[in-house]
Amino acid sequence: MLQARLYDPITEHVLRLAGLGRGMRVLDVGCGAGDVSFLAAEIVGPTGAVLGIDAAADVLEVARSRAAVRGGSGPSTQGCLRFEQMTLPDVALEEPVDAVIGRLVLGHLPDPVAVLRHLSGLVRPGGLILFQDFDNFSLRVEPPTPLVRTVLKSVADALTVKGRSLGAGARLYSLFHQAGLAPARLSATTPMGGAEDATVLPLVVQTYRALSQAALPGISRGDDRARTIGDVETLLHRMHQEITTEHATVIMPTSVTAWSRTPGAGDGTS
Repeated sequence: MLQARLYDPITEHVLRLAGLGRGMRVLDVGCGAGDVSFLAAEIVGPTGAVLGIDAAADVLEVARSRAAVRGGSGPSTQGCLRFEQMTLPDVALEEPVDAVIGRLVLGHLPDPVAVLRHLSGLVRPGGLILFQDFDNFSLRVEPPTPLVRTVLKSVADALTVKGRSLGAGARLYSLFHQAGLAPARLSATTPMGGAEDATVLPLVVQTYRALSQAALPGISRGDDRARTIGDVETLLHRMHQEITTEHATVIMPTSVTAWSRTPGAGDGTS
């Protein structure tokens, strides 16, 4: 949810740019705690419908609880929004949707091309397929500062498996092409922030904390890098002091979006 606070404005902009609109029926793949589903529901409005799917039952309960709170605190989209447990690629729908969307999904799949092909079959002719993922190679601090640079390097290494980043952002165009969805349109935005930003540094620290707790490669509690980083409980304060002193900017992963239309559009869109 902290990550969504930073990236949701980017996602909302590109959803609208790609053509998501009022009254559309949308499938949000790998919906997690529901943030992208909420954005889509606001865009399609009460005459549209959004189905968020995820393999994790516990996170879906979080999404449903958040949807209930949102439905009672403002203009209601709850009637058009629901969440169901499904696993990829075993997704079946009673009728085609107008759009399939997903954020931070394809980079974690063993065969993203096969999944894209399957999901494209769930979209009506001329419908929208849109996926957003990170390109983690932008992750850095400028000017370089010792502590923040070490933390960011640890995060980037932990998100790299066998030389390939788990972020599929730079590969989205190729993945769409291999799935027969070319030509895909592309958009990329890189958020960044200095010491006054209330989201960037907390997100970096929480990401480092989660990855170190998972004991992923690149973040080992006993290695020299972890000893340099020190106590996670004081990490945010120490990083904040460092970038304040150096007037540094933390540059976050680039959010890359690719979208395309399924064959058969009668209006000439692509």
